Amino acid sequence: MNGLILVPTDNERRLIESSIRIESGQWSVRTIGFGVIAAGIETTRLLLSERPRQVILAGIAGLFAGPNTETLRLGDAIWFDSVAIDGIGVGQGDAFVDAADLGWRAEGEPATTETIRLPTAPQNQASLAQPALLLTVCSGSACEDDAARRRRRVPDAIGEDMEAYAVAHACRSAGLPLRVVRGFSNHVGRRDKRDWQIAPALASVAEQLNQFLDGETP
Repeated sequence: MNGLILVPTDNERRLIESSIRIESGQWSVRTIGFGVIAAGIETTRLLLSERPRQVILAGIAGLFAGPNTETLRLGDAIWFDSVAIDGIGVGQGDAFVDAADLGWRAEGEPATTETIRLPTAPQNQASLAQPALLLTVCSGSACEDDAARRRRRVPDAIGEDMEAYAVAHACRSAGLPLRVVRGFSNHVGRRDKRDWQIAPALASVAEQLNQFLDGETP
């Protein structure tokens, strides 16, 4: 097998899988569940059972507000070049202290919450050429105050999701390259789904995947 395309939920998977062009035996699309625990465990299981050469994580994400996201709109999809995690440490809200700031790390291991770098997308991709950090969280931002607090802690974050860091950690441990493409379905901290753009975001993800897959050499 050439590669795995991992998608958090069945709904995302149906919309993506029905819109991408993949050759039999080259790529498989699998659901890994949502949240860091399910995603990390299922990714590890699939890496062991299917032995891919490369992995793509695809799905939706929230879009942070800020000067580095002014060119992005709901419904856009981009490839991320790094992923970080927020929420591992002690305390809540303004009292939160990150695990790295507490000095928590296993002997000889990377810091628990260090940023993981990802392979860059091919030059012919249509996604915007800019640094793109995806922030993984255990619980999505419930309001704009939550979103602002996370941006203060991780000011370079462009998107918010609940799986990428766990998937990236599993792939790094297995020595496999991971690429991450996410479509922006909502603004981080805004929970009114009447304003969300899930279908356009996933259509943009499928478009990005097709460009990538069309450029792949079996």
